[in-house]
Amino acid sequence: MPLHEIPEPVLAALDGLRALGGDDLVKQMVTVFVEYSAGRIRALQGAADTGDLTGVAEAAHALKGSSRQLGLNAMADACLAAEQAAKHGDLAAVQTHAAAVHETYTTAAEWLKAATA
Repeated sequence: MPLHEIPEPVLAALDGLRALGGDDLVKQMVTVFVEYSAGRIRALQGAADTGDLTGVAEAAHALKGSSRQLGLNAMADACLAAEQAAKHGDLAAVQTHAAAVHETYTTAAEWLKAATA
C-alpha cells in the first residue's frame, strides 16, 4: 500500500513517535497495537454478541485511546460510538458500532503495517 493512501493523521502520529524514539519505537508501538487490539476487538465482539454492555463499554474505551494515539480517528470514533451505545443500553447500536470497530481496525492494521514496512 503506498504511503500516500495512509491518512495524514496516522502518518503524523507515527512521525511523532519516530521523533521520540526512532523507527524501533514506531515498530514496537505498531506491533503492540495490532496484537493488543485484535484481542480487544474479539472481547468487544464477544461482549456485543452476548449482550454484555459493561464488557462492550470497557473494551471500546480501551481501544478508543490507543487508536486515537495513532491517528486512527475513524476507529476511535467507532469505539466512542460503541461505548456510548453500551452506556445507553442500545444493543442494536452496539452491534452496529462493534462491526464498524472491526472494519476500521482491519484497515488501520494494513495502514500501520505498510507505514512500518
